[in-house]
Amino acid sequence: MLLAALVPFLGPAGPAAAATSFTSTAIDQASGNCLDDPYSQTASGVQLIQYSCNGGSNQNWSFTPAGTTAGAYTVTSFAGLCLDVAGGSTADNAAVDQATCSGADNQRFTLQPVAVAGASNTFNLVAGHSGKCVAPTGDTTANNTVLVQLPCTTAATRVWRIPSYTAGTGGGTTYQGIPAVAPNSCKNSGLPNAYGTNFPTPADPYGQGFQNQSAIGWEGNYWPAYSYLSGSYFARGVPTTYTSGSTTLCGAMYSFGIYHTGGNRPAQSVQWTEDSGYLPALTTSFTTGSTAVSIKNFTDKVTIAGNPVLLAYTRVSVTDNGTAAVTLDPAGTGPNLVRLTAASLNTVQPQATSNHDYVAAIDTFGSGAALPTTAQITSAAPGLDSAYGDMAAHWNARLAETAAVSLPNTALPNTGGLANPGTALGNAYKAGTIYGLIMQIGKAQFSGANNYFWELNHDVPGELISRFETGDFQDAQNLLLDARVSEAVDYDEKGANWYYDGDWKTPAAWALYLAKTGDTAFVGQYFHDDAGGSSAWGPSLYTIMHTIYQGQLASDGALKASYDNDSSGRWLFDDYSALQGLAAYKYIATRLGNTAEAQYADTAYASLLSHLNTVLGANQSAHGFSYLPCAIDVVNSANRCNTYDDANWASPVWVGQNQWSTMLEGGALTGIAGSAVQSDAMYAWGFARLSANGLPYPTFGAFNGYSTAYNTAYASNGLYGTAYRDLPITSYAWQLATTTGGPNAWWEANGSGPSSANPWIGNHAGPQFGACPYAWPISAQQQGLIESVVAEGRASTGTDPFTFTRPLYIGRGIPDSWIAAGQTTSVTNLTSSYDTATGARSTYGVSLAVTKPGAGRVITVSLTGTLPGGAVSVQLPVFTRVAVNAVTGGSYDAATHTVTADPGATTVTVTLAS
Repeated sequence: MLLAALVPFLGPAGPAAAATSFTSTAIDQASGNCLDDPYSQTASGVQLIQYSCNGGSNQNWSFTPAGTTAGAYTVTSFAGLCLDVAGGSTADNAAVDQATCSGADNQRFTLQPVAVAGASNTFNLVAGHSGKCVAPTGDTTANNTVLVQLPCTTAATRVWRIPSYTAGTGGGTTYQGIPAVAPNSCKNSGLPNAYGTNFPTPADPYGQGFQNQSAIGWEGNYWPAYSYLSGSYFARGVPTTYTSGSTTLCGAMYSFGIYHTGGNRPAQSVQWTEDSGYLPALTTSFTTGSTAVSIKNFTDKVTIAGNPVLLAYTRVSVTDNGTAAVTLDPAGTGPNLVRLTAASLNTVQPQATSNHDYVAAIDTFGSGAALPTTAQITSAAPGLDSAYGDMAAHWNARLAETAAVSLPNTALPNTGGLANPGTALGNAYKAGTIYGLIMQIGKAQFSGANNYFWELNHDVPGELISRFETGDFQDAQNLLLDARVSEAVDYDEKGANWYYDGDWKTPAAWALYLAKTGDTAFVGQYFHDDAGGSSAWGPSLYTIMHTIYQGQLASDGALKASYDNDSSGRWLFDDYSALQGLAAYKYIATRLGNTAEAQYADTAYASLLSHLNTVLGANQSAHGFSYLPCAIDVVNSANRCNTYDDANWASPVWVGQNQWSTMLEGGALTGIAGSAVQSDAMYAWGFARLSANGLPYPTFGAFNGYSTAYNTAYASNGLYGTAYRDLPITSYAWQLATTTGGPNAWWEANGSGPSSANPWIGNHAGPQFGACPYAWPISAQQQGLIESVVAEGRASTGTDPFTFTRPLYIGRGIPDSWIAAGQTTSVTNLTSSYDTATGARSTYGVSLAVTKPGAGRVITVSLTGTLPGGAVSVQLPVFTRVAVNAVTGGSYDAATHTVTADPGATTVTVTLAS
């Protein structure tokens, strides 16, 4: 890397002034490495190191003004230990460690400014007792080097950049890095990791060989719990051990032996649901003889002994429907499980119900505090009914900030007979929002509670786009910065592959945040914050779309081969990702007033599109096909897409990196790359192969196999074409009816279809691999549902500067069966603007109500609230099959099957011929 030149001040320099506390990383200016607590240790006396910046909380340090000395701070770790010179030594090379805070001078450090060309917030860290500076031993730039104190100079090795420091204020906004969860809550490297990807996880102790699994937790928790069909749950945040098979894991299993009363549960005999259809209170229900049993698990965030604690509550309800009393012990087991009700309730009288309540402490939100004792829980924990009220109120309040859907319950074809599809889809959509928040670890968006318990660069842009599209902007800035950490090409995915397409998709998340918030200050601050050296938050948007993007261009002007679908190839979705990214970058630069960068993006977009069409044209001419291929330079038979049930055959139409998403981003598409006909032809080609091999429409296959949680992600581009417009909604409904692995949750891949032997009533497919629930495919389902009803895009005109509007595309994916008399489809509480300072928002809504006063159906489109500002187009699929007889409040173009609302119109009525 190129190091910025260090320039000493001429004459005396005063210490940095600061009045308030702040949290920041500290980056050595010679190596670009961060001040690091190795392995996130919580013990006093651990010598600190410099290590590659990774956004972990073990690289976040809290600076608190110390005494009356200007610029002096105590510096504490996530574990609450203080930056310290060991033993108060004044000798050169004395170890710099973390130690129990004492207030002594060897734990007081002054930020002494050192000017660095092209950089800001650069200092010597001067120990108060010795006047010497924190530095890597031997002034080396090597990773993993221990830190010592050495005489202060302006040598780059002895200068640290404190990104979040602001002179005179004590530092701007405090952001939290990726939480330090390595290796497990036991802090025991001798046990298996409990983070990353594909780490060992326990099975349901009463699972009978089936992997019916979900998660319970709270936003910002560090260790969401796995929940199981049997009513058991596994809490990784409890620092003890549990043996699953022959593997000893960190964590605690909580089980209720009543589930196994009378032995294994018979096939298709157990209900497993979420309360109200979407709340994270998972209830297992079954009967044994004349007795009905239910086991409900949920969590609540409380404060005990001054620390945040996640409590897991369980209610075991036993109803005696017989004529004689029964005695059944819930048989709750698990470390420090507190029974809140009397054992005398084990005996239940005829036609009566006993409720047995339990609670356990399972997480402390990364505070470093020990879990409360059973005595503390007993005295301080709310009762179960009170905690349930808190839980429901919290999640309903969070959902109230987001878009709300109301959909018809008219049956949908090709969905496995899903009952009441409108209600089911609405509940799944809300549950998806909650699952995503449960998988927010600290201020970072992880992909799963199990198996994919890490921030994954391939996934996180789409996860954030869904959050912002639905209107959730809590923690948005922190989430964007943590996500950017994962887009560094050397980022450690902890067992997963790293993917270039994550970089190309990143600007889209930032562009959506900017469009909704208008927050040019934040976006501008981080647009090119690595101009003077590496950033603690990974590559900037500028670096992604210049250095990294240009480095991936091949000599023919399209993108080089990548491993972005877990095999090597020049995958078409990479190029769509980059086109979308360039379009988003153009918008961001325009909003920031950076016309040069906006023009760069516009030119780069046009070049990539032109060269992509040339390469695609040569491929199609050479091999005689006319549909979107997986790879731009070879026929599908030459790569993994040759396998009929490898869902990658549909990779060119993946959500957030396809024609539809590029169009919404404001990217104009032409040629083969822009052909809706070729997209429809690709769908027809793939579905025909699956059908010929006995797999049902609309599955896309797996890797290889029956289906995947990504099914609706692959369906996304149906919205761009004509023949498969309703595919996102159809796919989402089919997944609900056919392949769930937990309530409103899916395993990443299903090698085989549902088993009728599963105790869980209904059709539920087991895992081929992956996580359940999995935030990325859930985000794709949410996007597919919302955008089928109303999709907000961007469009630009002019040059230097460009002028952007935000058009709406209404009804583009609404199934024909919902365009029936008496049916209404709506999305309300969509965010048009959000004030990051106050939390105030402007919202709008779209409703399509169908009546039939005569021979033809009448569709009334109602627009309410503050619209984003752009053309409004109504593009129902039914328009391609049924003639439009009349329009009021707009005009109809028969060639494009589009009703365009008149400027300012809030009601448009469309009369169909039949």
